[in-house]
Amino acid sequence: MPARETRRKPPAKLDPAPRSTPAPASYVLGASFVVGAVILIVEILGTRVISPYYGASIYVWSSLISVTLASLTAGYWLGGWVADRDSGLATLASEIVAGAVWLALVPWLRRSVLVWTTPLGLAAGSLGSATVLFAPALVLLGMTGPVAIRLVTSEFTFLGRGVGTVYGISTLGSMVGALLAGFVLIPTFSVRSLLLALALVLFFLGGLGFVVARRVMRAAATGLALVVLAGLLGGPPPRASNVLYVGNSFYGELKVVDAPAGRLLLINGVDNGFVDRATHESLAPYIADFAYLPALRPRAARALCIGLGAGTVPRTLARRHGIATEVVEIDPAIVHLARRYFDFPDNVPVVVGDGRQYVERSGGGYDFVVLDAFNSETHPVHLFTREFFASVDRALGPDGIFAINMAAMPYGAPAAWQAVYRTLRERFASVRVFRGANLRPDDVARYTNLLFVASQGPLPSPAALDDRPESVLAGLAARELAPPVDGIILTDDYNPLDDLQRRMFVVWRRDLVSKSQTILLYDGFD
Repeated sequence: MPARETRRKPPAKLDPAPRSTPAPASYVLGASFVVGAVILIVEILGTRVISPYYGASIYVWSSLISVTLASLTAGYWLGGWVADRDSGLATLASEIVAGAVWLALVPWLRRSVLVWTTPLGLAAGSLGSATVLFAPALVLLGMTGPVAIRLVTSEFTFLGRGVGTVYGISTLGSMVGALLAGFVLIPTFSVRSLLLALALVLFFLGGLGFVVARRVMRAAATGLALVVLAGLLGGPPPRASNVLYVGNSFYGELKVVDAPAGRLLLINGVDNGFVDRATHESLAPYIADFAYLPALRPRAARALCIGLGAGTVPRTLARRHGIATEVVEIDPAIVHLARRYFDFPDNVPVVVGDGRQYVERSGGGYDFVVLDAFNSETHPVHLFTREFFASVDRALGPDGIFAINMAAMPYGAPAAWQAVYRTLRERFASVRVFRGANLRPDDVARYTNLLFVASQGPLPSPAALDDRPESVLAGLAARELAPPVDGIILTDDYNPLDDLQRRMFVVWRRDLVSKSQTILLYDGFD
């Protein structure tokens, strides 16, 4: 007998995870776009929450990037686990609202978290504060991805198309968020206002999801949170009387603060100008050392200053020595503050732009080029290379002088100043370098300003120009450093200046926190 055929049943189709209500694809994709934008804005904005306290070094950026990636990884895993159990639209909205709640708390948690993490030091403290302040929100927002994919794939039927659509829309949102953060939001609004505004957007988005999912009570609670949060954005309380300005620019948090002895310009908490409140003359001791330049070239008529700060160096050259001085400053906000709060002369022209590009396009003929550019405690590394020094040399007139103000540790290894000296010496026939403070060779943990002076012409010792014991030049001569015996050449291709300065960054920021913690923590609202 022929074998009896057995008819096999077709495999049962797997039903998608249960959903409480149908999810319109338009809402899910729109939410994915907004969440993607918020994630990137939070990542960039996070550096502005932490850097005024911990600085703008590589530690802060690495901390925020690492925390973001780790948080999104955890969020994707948890979101996948949730999506397999309940991929309803209300679940997606709940994750968005939970992320909003945490972002709204960050402005109130910031001060305490930064203080708690201070004993950990610069590296661990920046990582710890980034984790506590931003990881919870980023994990919750990362969880929305798998739930959104599950919702959209059930609508589109095709898994690959649904996954690609959600990832593509979310990534597009991240791109838009990055552009908005860098070009519009951070330079225009306070960090606190931006955090609350992002929370407001997420509350609205989550509340809309509850409405679509017909979760009336959750929608009403979210609406109440929207009203409360909108009230908090109504305006800041009065600012402390000695703080004249608090704001953000493309390059950091800016503060103008009146102290008993003078007025300070702070960039991420670092002093970038200290003047007498009445006369606006500089109170920073190293500024007097620049008298060496006109003493070397008494007939100098034209100077270029790269970096403005409070304007004390170009102001001194222009007003005290009668030298026609130009300034190039990359941050337009600094120009505004120098003119408004530090009496920087209107007749000294300032060009807003990158110093390197300006020098390379200039017609040359300068008697002095002064590099005094900082980004918080770091230096713009592209202005400390063999290639840029060659451009400066071409911009100088015969026997012109290139001067650099650099913050460094003159003793101990690694010595960043030795690399700068060696790079200058490769291009210029004469180079001298002077300490700003009277440090001893065993002061290996102390930092100070260093003044480099380089020229193709002769550079007599300051004491040969004025041997009076009480003179500025005689004091400068006593602080001259011996030429180093080694040091790497800094180039566009290889420039580890920040790495060579790492030890100083840690000590400098530690000193700032111990001496000026209240000023560092102040954001204009407390």
